[in-house]
Amino acid sequence: MSDRDKEATPLSDGQAGTPHRDVEDAQNGSMVQDEQDMKRLGNDMERVQTNAELEEEGLVPDPIQE
Repeated sequence: MSDRDKEATPLSDGQAGTPHRDVEDAQNGSMVQDEQDMKRLGNDMERVQTNAELEEEGLVPDPIQE
C-alpha cells in the first residue's frame, strides 16, 4: 500500500467504538485495553448463559476444546 493510499484510507474505529490504536500502543494479548473495555466485557459476560442454563433450555453447550 502506498503512502497516498494510507492517507486516503481512514483508520476504522477500534473495538466497541473506542478510537483506533497503533500496534505499538495496543496491549496485545490482553482481553481489555482500559477500564472502559473491562466494564464492557463484564457486562457482556453477565449476559452469557452457563452450560447448565443452556442445557435447561434444551441447547447443546460448546464442546470441550482439546
